[in-house]
Formats: sequence, structure tokens, C-alpha cells
Amino acid sequence: MTEGAWLNARFLEQPPFAVFEPAVRERLAAFAHFPEPQQLRALGHGIPTALPPWFDFALQNDAALESAGGFDAQIARTAQIPTRAGSFHDLLGALMWLHFPALKTAIHRLQLACAGSARGPRENAATHFDESGILLVSSDDRVFRAVADLQWRELFWDQRVRLSESTRFLAFGHGLLDAFRAPHPRLMGKALCVRVSPAQLSSGASALRMLLDDELGRRLPAFLVDPGRLLALPVLGVPGWANPQTAEFYDDAQYFRPQRARSRAPVAGSWLELG
Repeated sequence: MTEGAWLNARFLEQPPFAVFEPAVRERLAAFAHFPEPQQLRALGHGIPTALPPWFDFALQNDAALESAGGFDAQIARTAQIPTRAGSFHDLLGALMWLHFPALKTAIHRLQLACAGSARGPRENAATHFDESGILLVSSDDRVFRAVADLQWRELFWDQRVRLSESTRFLAFGHGLLDAFRAPHPRLMGKALCVRVSPAQLSSGASALRMLLDDELGRRLPAFLVDPGRLLALPVLGVPGWANPQTAEFYDDAQYFRPQRARSRAPVAGSWLELG
């Protein structure tokens, strides 16, 4: 097998996967085979992070997982993340651990806290974000209001130049990224809105990622109290995330649900304020 052939037409070159550092994508593409779990931590060697990795990856053992009391209990006991061999879902989850160690740790602790008891709204929200999350990072409050009001054509098409200047979309959910390898036409994400300053937005991809990881790792548990804090986002509408994108593309009301007759635009406090 040639280098990168297992990657299925080099999906890492697609825009949603730009959340990963170029060096990591290059190392991954250089593999001639699907990487083993014990090879994953080295993929993140040298990349800037807000928290030094305290974890490693190990081949998932179902019996050990059951004995430990579940996924997060196993991580807490061993500092090793159970990883299935040949699983793109788990590979992408590992890459998220390497790029957002503080945020993934916060989610892990939220899930660990409810181990053995009934899941509540906070844990459900954390799961939705972990699997399908999008970081909607903007210096313009109007973007959050447009998403809440379902103003898709105006936001993604009519105002796309302004959007590119004020806003970044960072795929976070590893389940969502797995779906992006072969996206179905109704693919949806769950957006967590984060307000930053223009200076923070323009600080560079690595610096912005580290800022988000550090701040959200500390603030997410208090903010993400229920799934309603996440906004449904038709991710194929994000400029550049699908091809082709035309004005007519955004007229598909089955995917881009029309604006509600009654506004429910968020107010300050419905997004995390970092700058």
C-alpha cells in the first residue's frame, strides 16, 4: 500500500480537518497503514498545546472496559484512552485529544462524574458536543443571532465575505469529522458559540486553538448546562465546506430550515465571552 492510501482519497485535505495542525496531518498521511493505538501520541509531538498530554492510547479491551465500569472510568484508572484498531472514529477522537487536551479532559471529567448514575442535561450536552460539536468563534455577535434565527442564506451566502473576516468554524466532534469523510446531504453539527476579540481571532490558527482549549477547558462545565446551549448548524453550508455552493444551494428548506416567524436570537450570556 502506498503512503496515505488507507486515508481514503486524503480526506484530511478537506476544510473541516484544518482544525488539525499541518504537521500532524503530514505525519498521518505518511503512514502506509492504519496507525496502531500506541503510535497515536507521537503524532502530536511538538505541537503547541494548552495542557501537556497526561494520557496515552491503548488498544481497547472490552472485558477490561466492562470491569473498569466504562470508558471514562477506564481512562481515570489507567490514563490510557481505549482505542479500537482500524477505527476512523477513534482515530479522529485521538487527534482531538492531542489538539484540545484541556477541553477533552473537561468533557471526560463531566462524563466521569455521572458514571454509575442517571445522565443529566449537562452530561447529555457534553456528549452532543463531543460527538457533533462545532466551535463557532466570532468577533461579531450578529453571527450568533443569525444562526439562532436560521438566517442561513444571508449568513452563509449574502454576507460570506464579512463572515470570513469575523468568524472561524472549528470542527470539534470526532463523530462529525468521521461523517465528513463521506458526508450525507443533511449533515448537521451542534455549535458552541464563543465570542472573541478581533485580535484574538487574527492571532493565528495555533494560538486561537490554544486559547479556546485553555479557556473552554475551564469554563465549559459551568456554561454547558443543557443541550439547548448548542445551536443546530447545517455544516455543509459553512463557506468552503461543500462543493458546489451557490445561492440556490441555500434555498433547500429541508436542510436550511427557514427563519422562524418569531425570533429567538440569543442574548449576551448565551455564548461564551473570551474577548
